[in-house]
Amino acid sequence: MKPLVSIVIPTRNSSNTIEGCLSAIQKQSYHNIETIIVDSKSTDDTTQIGATRGCKVISTDWKLLGARYLGCKAALGEFVLMLDSDQILVEDAVERSLPLFRDYDMVCLEEMSYTSNTVIQKMIEADRRMIHNYSRIQLDPIDGTLLARFYKKSLLEHAFEAIPKPLLPSVVHLDHAITYYEAWKLSKRVKILPNAVYHNEEATVLELWKKYFRYGRSTRVLLANGYYNDFLRKKTHLRKIGTRKITSDKLLSSLLLLSLKAPPYLLGLYV
Repeated sequence: MKPLVSIVIPTRNSSNTIEGCLSAIQKQSYHNIETIIVDSKSTDDTTQIGATRGCKVISTDWKLLGARYLGCKAALGEFVLMLDSDQILVEDAVERSLPLFRDYDMVCLEEMSYTSNTVIQKMIEADRRMIHNYSRIQLDPIDGTLLARFYKKSLLEHAFEAIPKPLLPSVVHLDHAITYYEAWKLSKRVKILPNAVYHNEEATVLELWKKYFRYGRSTRVLLANGYYNDFLRKKTHLRKIGTRKITSDKLLSSLLLLSLKAPPYLLGLYV
């Protein structure tokens, strides 16, 4: 029998994007999939949309890290894909991923921008392409920005067991990075699946600033708990790049994007 794949999606007021996310799951060429929505008290119709599409819906007061943990606990599949509500899987992404698990324990899904219409979206897309040019460096959970999304459930369960339980209710930013970091300690067997998922990016500076201000606030909570401080310090350094030549436009876009992200993040972190 084909193994069951559990797709876990944390949500909060995600009605603008969840339809596209769930529609792409239903169109997958691989069909033995269960979809679990872990909702953090949405006030819109996110949960109704999920229920209508046959998803298992879990309600929680916890934020992103805890929501992913609860989704993993509820998953029945041999493999768990941790998706975000603003992501859209390529039609054969699950089917192409599963053979990789013969030799690997987790899979990083290469992301592409769903639309690149605005200046901000074009900057994000250029930055992403630069990151994937240095995938070997970027897959390192400390020095890089890439991370696995598709796991053997057994590995993911052990990774969650290593995360301090006081962090589960409150962590938003770096939730996925922390999970990947703990999984990486257990196994270095990770593979990138190319052309796997589209991401709905922020379209304006205001949307970007709101996101990174929220991330800064979340990081402050994480620091206050006293966990992963060394990890956090390394994650906030400028990203490492290799010796491969970078086109000037991609490098400039990456630096400009960083200059836009940093002020709201630091404001949320320290003010």
